[in-house]
Amino acid sequence: MVNLNKLQIQPTKFITLFTALFDWGRKCLTLVLVFFSGQIWAQSDANAWIEKMHHATKTLNYEMSFVIVHNDKAEPWRWFHGTIDDQEREIITALNGPGQQLIRKGDTLTYLQPEQTAYSIKDTVSHGPLPEILRAPTEQIEISYDFHLMGKSRIAGLPARMLRVIAKDAARYDYWLWVHEETGLLLKSAIVTKDNQVLEQLQVTYLQVTHEASEILHEIHQADLPEAFTIKNSAPIKSVDWQITWVPVGFEPVKVDRHYLFGSRELVDYVMLSDGVVWFSVYLRRLDNEEGVAPAALSSGANSYLTKQINQAEVTVIGKIPLQTAEKLISSIRWD
Repeated sequence: MVNLNKLQIQPTKFITLFTALFDWGRKCLTLVLVFFSGQIWAQSDANAWIEKMHHATKTLNYEMSFVIVHNDKAEPWRWFHGTIDDQEREIITALNGPGQQLIRKGDTLTYLQPEQTAYSIKDTVSHGPLPEILRAPTEQIEISYDFHLMGKSRIAGLPARMLRVIAKDAARYDYWLWVHEETGLLLKSAIVTKDNQVLEQLQVTYLQVTHEASEILHEIHQADLPEAFTIKNSAPIKSVDWQITWVPVGFEPVKVDRHYLFGSRELVDYVMLSDGVVWFSVYLRRLDNEEGVAPAALSSGANSYLTKQINQAEVTVIGKIPLQTAEKLISSIRWD
């Protein structure tokens, strides 16, 4: 027969055991709270660095040289930026090749290409070498990406903070940013796959911050540039008779139009979509009854190019997205 008295825990021993368990639980809870509060603090700190980068990019006066590296190729650029009469002025020049230039006066962008007519547009997306994340609103980026502050580094001999902008899904790439500790200006960026393969990098090689805008920016301020026209970004995607029934969360159409292909009388439907960090374009050309298109796919650095025939139409997707995303998007196209 079992003696129940021998199984009873004495009050003093029970209190000692309870106290030990309570202390152990409290320590575990403290560690959990420290971990999560650290995570929240790091997230908040990362947001603060993103905001600092945005503010510095738009408000400081600086001259910068940088190189875009992808597919073992390096493209050098020079960037002058400043504010005159409380408006942004900048000029970005390709140092190799015929001399492509992009000029900003406030919200007007002017594109200069040798042997082509210069033109100006009022636009929210610049077709230049700089990553769109430099100007994208933080609240828009947060829809599709998480921010993580990783630590300190040195870029071009300058102290930097490393940030990772991690996509919340596999439909887009991640971004690594190195931000100058003192000014908040971007010193380096990388477009990275989910398995940490670097597809494209921007590396600053020279940076000078000044109190006043550069003389070349004052010349631009006084220059007569082509009159700007506005691209109709407000056109609804329903203005075309076909629909993209799947896009990654956060991507929204920013341009929708129908125009003739350059040098021909063939009409093409055009849709540009952006999540604030990256944009890609969709082109749809209707085919004659006897015409067919062979599928084609190409990746170059972070850029993807995919063409397929869907029903009696040729559909092409171009942009800094994985080929798998482009494939899924084209397969989702339906006609009304």
